[in-house]
Amino acid sequence: MNRLRRASIRTQVLVLALLLVVLVSAVAATTEPFVYGRHDKGVEIGLMAGRIERLVDQYRAARTTAEERVALSLAPHYGFAVEAIGVDQIPVADREEARSGDLAKRARAALETEFANELRHLFDKKSTVTPLAVLVDDQRALLFQLPVFAPSLWFYPAVASGTLKIVIPLIVLAYLSSWLIIRPVARFAAAAELASADDRLEHPFVAEGPSEIRSLAASLNVMRSRILQMAESRTRMLSSISHDLRTPLTRLRMRVERCEPPELQRKMLDDLTVLDSMINESLAFLTNASHKVQSRKVDLSSLLQTIATDFSETGTDVRFSGPRRLKYICKPESMTRAISNLVENASRYATQVDIELEDAGDRGICVRVCDNGPGLSDELKVKVMEPFFKADAARTSGTGGGFGLGLPTAEGMIRKGHGGAMTLRDRKPHGLIIDIILPAVRDTGIGALSTASARAGGPCEISSAD
Repeated sequence: MNRLRRASIRTQVLVLALLLVVLVSAVAATTEPFVYGRHDKGVEIGLMAGRIERLVDQYRAARTTAEERVALSLAPHYGFAVEAIGVDQIPVADREEARSGDLAKRARAALETEFANELRHLFDKKSTVTPLAVLVDDQRALLFQLPVFAPSLWFYPAVASGTLKIVIPLIVLAYLSSWLIIRPVARFAAAAELASADDRLEHPFVAEGPSEIRSLAASLNVMRSRILQMAESRTRMLSSISHDLRTPLTRLRMRVERCEPPELQRKMLDDLTVLDSMINESLAFLTNASHKVQSRKVDLSSLLQTIATDFSETGTDVRFSGPRRLKYICKPESMTRAISNLVENASRYATQVDIELEDAGDRGICVRVCDNGPGLSDELKVKVMEPFFKADAARTSGTGGGFGLGLPTAEGMIRKGHGGAMTLRDRKPHGLIIDIILPAVRDTGIGALSTASARAGGPCEISSAD
């Protein structure tokens, strides 16, 4: 069985087809006698035709009226009704057929009704079979009212036979197919989708199942290794560049601080601050995928309140509303940087920024960053999540600069670092709202974490709390 699991898909399909043929043949050979037996419509038709022929012969041989009545009295025991009629009661066009000598053949033809008529009788118990007229001699004739066979003689055995020979083997084949072919493909597709959606390349693709799937997994693992090597080389290169750039920046800052004109000194220091911020922003975005920090329990309310206080001390109107205390398990440094990026981005275009927090129970933790700026169009809401895109042309009020990595960096920290989701929507009458839905992470008390999936389908409903 292990060799079959590792065989090619073509081989597996061929083996399963042969297995289906063998299975159907074995089931048919072992169940047909028990399904039909003597409850076969063909057997009943043969017996009924013989009884009709026997009754006609006995009626033809009768010499008296009493003998005729004795012959006709056998009909109920044979399972049909018969009536003695005159020859003149049979239409002239049908008399030649009624005089036919092969009575058994005519009886079988009359009893073997079409399949449509059989189905009609299955749902309409009042349907009947066309009567059979038989000429006994030149003066006498018999009119047989033939029965309609019960479903137990033809319908139920056919259903049982079809179920045993077709349905059950196909179910078995479908189960084996899913076990051999479909399940490895589905598992591989799920792993590929997870890696594509969350950029998770730490774990290699499992090479199992058919040979084609194992070959594809091996190819993707080679590609994965190359991508990881490129990412690590890029990170090392950027770290080196960052180190080399900070040294001349430090020297420049020291020299600028000794400049005499205060106005010129202030402008040069502002430029150096922007340049340093750009370097930090780029490094945070490019090294975010490989940045691994252990999660720990923190007071999320205090963390957000601290962010609001820090920005307020620099002259930015940032307010926090939410519960006084809310214990949550997260990566505090990453969470702080993500929220700070959002607040800093909003402060460039707005005069007031609100940070709101709510514990939605099983739905997760809802954090909302709101501003009263000019807002964004629906098209720009999508584009600002792309790296290096700047929406300054749309949000013209305020000043500020950067590489356009603030929102993408924050979204990556929320999604990759915490398994959450971040969405943008309009604020009435104007402004922008950034909804962050974090999964409900609970401390089990034994050092393990349990995570409920966050709902990212719509805006989180947050109400202000003291």
